[in-house]
Amino acid sequence: MKKSRIQFSILLLLLIVCISSLQAQDAGLVIRSSLFGPIPKETDEQETLQIQSYAQQLGLIDEQLQLDANQRVLSAISSPSYPVTPGDTFRLVYLDGMKTVTLDLQADDQGSVAIPGLGTIEGRGLTFQELRQQILSMVQTYHSFSNPQVVFIGTGSFTVSVVGEVVGTRIVPAWGLSRLSEVVKSASPYASSREVEITSVDGSTKTYDLYKALRKGELAQDPLLKSGDVVRLKRAQKLVSLGGNVYQSGTYQLLSQDTLSSLISSYGGGVLSGSDVQNIRLQRYNNETGIWDVVYVDLVKNPSFLLQHQDQVIVDTITPSMHSVTIEGAVATSEAFDTLSSTALVGYTSGRIFYQFYPGETLKQMLSSISPRLMTVSDLDGAYLLRNGEKIPVKAQQVLYGTNDQGSMRLESGDTFLIPFNQRFVTVSGAVVRSGIFAYVPDKGINYYIALAGGLSDDATYPTSISVYGPDGKKQDGTDPIQPESTITVAKNSFVRDIAPTVAIIGLVSSLLGIVATVVNIILDAKTL
Repeated sequence: MKKSRIQFSILLLLLIVCISSLQAQDAGLVIRSSLFGPIPKETDEQETLQIQSYAQQLGLIDEQLQLDANQRVLSAISSPSYPVTPGDTFRLVYLDGMKTVTLDLQADDQGSVAIPGLGTIEGRGLTFQELRQQILSMVQTYHSFSNPQVVFIGTGSFTVSVVGEVVGTRIVPAWGLSRLSEVVKSASPYASSREVEITSVDGSTKTYDLYKALRKGELAQDPLLKSGDVVRLKRAQKLVSLGGNVYQSGTYQLLSQDTLSSLISSYGGGVLSGSDVQNIRLQRYNNETGIWDVVYVDLVKNPSFLLQHQDQVIVDTITPSMHSVTIEGAVATSEAFDTLSSTALVGYTSGRIFYQFYPGETLKQMLSSISPRLMTVSDLDGAYLLRNGEKIPVKAQQVLYGTNDQGSMRLESGDTFLIPFNQRFVTVSGAVVRSGIFAYVPDKGINYYIALAGGLSDDATYPTSISVYGPDGKKQDGTDPIQPESTITVAKNSFVRDIAPTVAIIGLVSSLLGIVATVVNIILDAKTL
């Protein structure tokens, strides 16, 4: 009974491993042939996307860390950009003759700091570090050798008004290091994050883009607030929801020039594997009928499709097909729609594509469809097709140019098309100064690559014997052009190689005999004495 349980456990483990391996093998990008065109879908499929809150749209956390008084002081001291804020308190200590003077100073509602008996410093627009230097300079002007010191002992606070597209007008408390993003949580989901106005006490108004600040890292778009600022939130002009098979679903506020392609690639981070980019589902509210209309947009043919306010965009998964070809090797499988170009690839890795072909589609038509995914290191002349265990070499480059009859070959379900990597290097080894791998340069001969290896070494044979092996490992004529992945081998002088250990041993024995003779002479001399 115990033995049967062990056998059952082993079988179960093997089954899990097999299933996992099959799932790993099936991982890859699914592409449908352009010959299909957009597959018509039922337009009554509808999925409601909820509009995110203003904080969720910008990735703001619901509860921010509240600093106590001591933590605020430490933050203000350590921040070189901390501005002088009404209510800030400082302690000034200096020597007046033999007497120590201690004064507690405070910035008034205008940011000015009065020093009894010395004067007033206008602190508006200054940082704490700049104010500190002015206080020290003033004291040293009137009291030489007074060794003044300024200590920050308390931060001030103020209020900011938030008006416009908010749940209700808010008077929000703030301090010197409060930023714009910290006071807009009362905004409604329809408030604009792309055009947030701040009106200062001097009447000047500036506009900021909180999306760029919080999603793109442009911190200049999330400024520090000042006493008397009024934050005004407008209503969003183009609010669009994105869902489905994308990296970052959510609610996004688009600019007037943003299109369907920019929504998916820039805002949503691109599509995931198996996305049906030829049938992007668009749900648009019809004001006349009062219902949501559902249409499908081909992102490949119409990337500049313009969206409207409150549109809902859903990226569906591609419908599987029984007729497919597996493409493996030097082919780009980038999942983001805006990075399909091979020029954008960094670090070449083997990829896999499942190509769903149209019945009767030819090899040339498939290669034309995937040509944007071919890379500079794709060895098109070394490609081959595996069909029913048979390896069929394919001159893919000639097929694309239309100079090879193989392009008319019909695709069959289960075919595997492999594109090797073309490693553009030449290996030099043997009797050279510096063996290694060197970059391939067209039309260069043997002497060029031997020179890159530092030339012939002292153990090279005379006359020099050089062998060249092609990418297939076969020996080539030395007069033929050097091809990528070739190997150049310079023969070594076997006599020098074999005699070297003998010479070393003879030298070692001679040294030992010399030492023994010296010891014997010393002993004989000692006996003579």
